[in-house]
Amino acid sequence: MASATWSWNTSRVKPLHGPVPLEEALALAGQILDALDAAHRKGIKHRDLKPSNILVGKEGVKVLDFGLAKMDRAAGPEGSTQTILTGEGSILGTLQYMAPEQIEGHEADARSDIFAFGLVLYELITGKRAFTGKSQASLIASILKEQPHALHDLQPLTPPGLERVLETCLEKDPDKRWQSARDAKHALDWIAAEAPRAAIAVSAARRVRPWQGVAALFALIALGLAVWMVWSKTQPSAQVSRLQVVVPENVTLEYYLSVSPDGRKLVFTASRKAGLWIRDLNSLDWRRLPGTEGAASPFWSPDSRYVAFAVENQLKKIDLAGGPPQTLCTVPVISVGSGDWNRDGLIVFGSNGWDSGGPLWKVSEAGGVPTAITAVDAPKGEVHNWAPAFLPDGKHYIYVRSGASEATGIYAGSLDAKPADQSRERILATRSPASYANGFLFFVRQGTLMAQAFDPGRLQLNGEPVPVAEGVDTTWFSLGLFSVSPSGALAYRASTFSGSRQLTWFDRQGKIVGTFGQAGTDNSVHLSPDGTRGVVREANSNGVGDLWTLDFSSGQRTRLTFRHSAVSPGVWSADGSRIAFAAGNLLDTIYDKPSSGAGDERELLKEPGIVHTPTSWSSDSRFLLYYTDPSPKTRNSVWVLPVTAGAPGERKPVLLPGTPFNEWGAVFSPDMHWIAYVSAETGDREIYVRPFVASGPSGVPALGQGKWQITKDGGNFPRWRADGKELIYDDFPSSYVKMAMEVKASGAVFEFGNPQRLFTGPIDFGAWDVTPDGRRFLSSAPQVQQSALPITVVLNWPALLKK
Repeated sequence: MASATWSWNTSRVKPLHGPVPLEEALALAGQILDALDAAHRKGIKHRDLKPSNILVGKEGVKVLDFGLAKMDRAAGPEGSTQTILTGEGSILGTLQYMAPEQIEGHEADARSDIFAFGLVLYELITGKRAFTGKSQASLIASILKEQPHALHDLQPLTPPGLERVLETCLEKDPDKRWQSARDAKHALDWIAAEAPRAAIAVSAARRVRPWQGVAALFALIALGLAVWMVWSKTQPSAQVSRLQVVVPENVTLEYYLSVSPDGRKLVFTASRKAGLWIRDLNSLDWRRLPGTEGAASPFWSPDSRYVAFAVENQLKKIDLAGGPPQTLCTVPVISVGSGDWNRDGLIVFGSNGWDSGGPLWKVSEAGGVPTAITAVDAPKGEVHNWAPAFLPDGKHYIYVRSGASEATGIYAGSLDAKPADQSRERILATRSPASYANGFLFFVRQGTLMAQAFDPGRLQLNGEPVPVAEGVDTTWFSLGLFSVSPSGALAYRASTFSGSRQLTWFDRQGKIVGTFGQAGTDNSVHLSPDGTRGVVREANSNGVGDLWTLDFSSGQRTRLTFRHSAVSPGVWSADGSRIAFAAGNLLDTIYDKPSSGAGDERELLKEPGIVHTPTSWSSDSRFLLYYTDPSPKTRNSVWVLPVTAGAPGERKPVLLPGTPFNEWGAVFSPDMHWIAYVSAETGDREIYVRPFVASGPSGVPALGQGKWQITKDGGNFPRWRADGKELIYDDFPSSYVKMAMEVKASGAVFEFGNPQRLFTGPIDFGAWDVTPDGRRFLSSAPQVQQSALPITVVLNWPALLKK
């Protein structure tokens, strides 16, 4: 028997019966949900919840008669055995309170109890049964096909949103209901917070004169509209409420989530260029904003009427009242990043990652030519400025200065200062964005969302940070998945990954065929040319770590470098004898070292202030491909380094292909006649192939005539099969679907077939490699906790921070 305590105004225990005053109904409902949640957490499903099984008395609510309950086999103590009381396909319970799946003879679960709870709550409020019929057949048809016949009776005599809560409980499809009793309880708590007791008192409208009822109704509407905006000020001691918001079916929340300044709406970016999705928090329905295909980095106008967003290198805005998006400006980066909008009509924004680089810009909300307001200090390792957030005066803002530098962190800027004169005093050491609201700076530290008192006048932190939410998504590609509004609403998505990674083998169908070693922090992997060994980069969350080699036959793991600093992924020479990598200040130096570990590092190239990433060694070991990260003056660029030509200072790298677009990830074909690389010249990441000439017209390496774009729907991280007859790559933007394409070179002509989808794997973002025969994949896979987690909304977050 599960029970919960609530003070009732009679000494006699009696079965639940409606109607009762609404305030009492909501309190009783909360106790019933607590009892169900306690049972469900022990693996017990009631399967016959009805008013006669719920007793109410001085000691509160008691949910009785678990005679038809079923306990999950996994829920018992280790070694225990549970008895299954009913078989698949049988129908047990009370017909009037059965969920559709129970009537159809399917397995009942916790969501079946949620359906029954909705029926109980409906009856408790209205005194009527939600579904009726003159016969069992007509009753069954009503439950399976119809909506409760008098659901409209709930309005306007109940708090706003209660009808939607009941509708969600009574969804025919279990996947569309509240997924747990706790979710439904949070929703009821939210309703109680939005509608104070004065609003609930309108339930007496049935007993007043018509004109009084109309007046009370208008008062309720006005109160409902006002209460949310002033909640955090007028309800300082109100209870904090949490609820789960599920994203639309078949839609994946990708990089950014944002709650509106008034706390009423959520917007997020969807993967596969599916655009922006928005939802009013007092509604159960998401809607897609038309014309936002490819959108990223959404943020709000101060009045919550507009959403600004990026599409590639353009900043746009859309009016939520209707109409197409308006382009505000275009900037010289691969992709625009997140921004903020002040009450004077000015927008500040940055770029969207290392592959863009660059400063912060400002532009009018009406559009125009953007102007740089910060300067990137490339010689000190700074790559880009991003994620600005205005402070209350609308002139100062905080933002991230990011790069391969110990100076990376949160800084403050001013619209009145020149770009080169912005403050270099770091406020907080972090690689993630921060947000300001109501005297606090919010930021993520090791998966925990923290809040720390912040003085926006003195631009300094005070006191110690306080944890607000655990398990927040902090993967490097999800740095925008928390959002705070000054109205008291906080939204975030929990982390979809644990902090560790497991080296995992997959076949071409995506079946796991083995693992190597224990879970750890390896964030890259490259296989030796014969596939018998590997090299991984073990690094912490700050990118500091070293290279290790793997021997697959013996299972041995051997440390190769001992730098305790930033090191790039390792690349094998064609004979497997050496491994090239970048290290040093900002990865400004390329080294190689014997793969056996028996020898010293050899410096191949040093270019202070430039970040290098080696990607491929030619089959004759004469050339090394690498790319450089962008700076304010250059973009991602592919280079080839003659490895055997003289001393380090005499080795002259050659730029390939040298276009105005971001290019990276180049790899030699096995016969060294071609290179495949990634370019953003179309605005998307696509894979291209060019001929490679070891000795061009000037006696230096060059690209030959001809150019083939082999992907058109996105591609990244290409790999050649050892026989040169196939290219394998990640699709883009998902970066977790492995693709393959047959290729053939005939003289100076490169031919390629249609792309073939191999499998959907872990989101490893290039931390994978394929065996020489193309049959097995080794991935440094983040350990997935859940495949699709909902958005968590916290209401009245200031109450969390009150001492």
